[in-house]
Amino acid sequence: MAYSLPKPGAASSPTKRYFLYVRKSSEPDDRQVLSIESQKAELLRSYAHLPIIEVIEEAQSAKAPGRPRFERMMARIEAGEAHGIIAWHPDRLARNSVDGGRIIYALDRNTLLDLKFGQYTFENSPEGKWMLSIIFGQSKYFVDKLSKDVKRGQRAKLEQGWMPGMAPLGYQNQFDAATGAHTIISDPLRFPLVSRMWDLMLTGAYTPPRIVRMANDEWGLRTRKRPHSGDKPLSRSGIYRILTNPFYFGWFEYGGQLHLGKHPPMISEEHFWQVQKLLGRKGRQRPQSQKEFAFTGMIRCGECGCIVTAEEKRKIIKESGKERLYTYYHCTRRKTGVKCSQDKATVLL
Repeated sequence: MAYSLPKPGAASSPTKRYFLYVRKSSEPDDRQVLSIESQKAELLRSYAHLPIIEVIEEAQSAKAPGRPRFERMMARIEAGEAHGIIAWHPDRLARNSVDGGRIIYALDRNTLLDLKFGQYTFENSPEGKWMLSIIFGQSKYFVDKLSKDVKRGQRAKLEQGWMPGMAPLGYQNQFDAATGAHTIISDPLRFPLVSRMWDLMLTGAYTPPRIVRMANDEWGLRTRKRPHSGDKPLSRSGIYRILTNPFYFGWFEYGGQLHLGKHPPMISEEHFWQVQKLLGRKGRQRPQSQKEFAFTGMIRCGECGCIVTAEEKRKIIKESGKERLYTYYHCTRRKTGVKCSQDKATVLL
């Protein structure tokens, strides 16, 4: 259903003007809420007779203040651009005490005159604001209770030997409908490929960047596809996360502590620590320089967009025999699948 915006410079109408606000987050408690498009279609159908000056869509949780589009909408209401808000339910507007109190205070000051909902009837009266505050309080209670329930569930999983969260590459999460248990099993497609990466690293003849190039280009390794991400080549940082993760020898880190897992290990603990020695410094890629350079962090490569890094080298000048210090700035070439031809540039200090 089409809706029109007021023309710039047009005289303001005494009729109440509305923002239509729709929100959906990826949190578990939002799974039963209509999608943004469904909310928008239902509300436009129900309130087609009202002057809606803009539809505002936001895909962010409301359990904490700070939603940018909500903040801008409230600022515009306080500036007099609109007088009301249309939303699917009060919990689409606020699930925290700050945003809920801000809406009620705007009603008290008459900067906000009306609220329309698809699943709730509101009247701008002392009784209506009292009931609205109860609804906001219920929404906050639900979020707080959900957070407590999630933490309790995570503690239960830890006690049972299962890592909370998403399984790393080579494994996949599994839900057993019969027992209601969330477990982690081997990924039949990626488990052999990741295991092969460990085998190559253990030979000592391959570096992690070379291994990740082989895995992506020759073996066709891709990360697991998720609703909004995945199905991409493994990054250089990704292989270091794999090679330093104790999950692959049967343990996992959670809450700053190591826990023994029930998932099938990919390698032995002995082989894991052997790889850590090959990497150096307990599995880190290499010791990081503490030297700060003038332009690092400020500039990127003009060809591939990667960060430009720097290193110092000392050279002897043939003519004078004196030692000179040079700083070399060059592209890090960190992006996988992107070839960069930029050579090193020098700056004389």
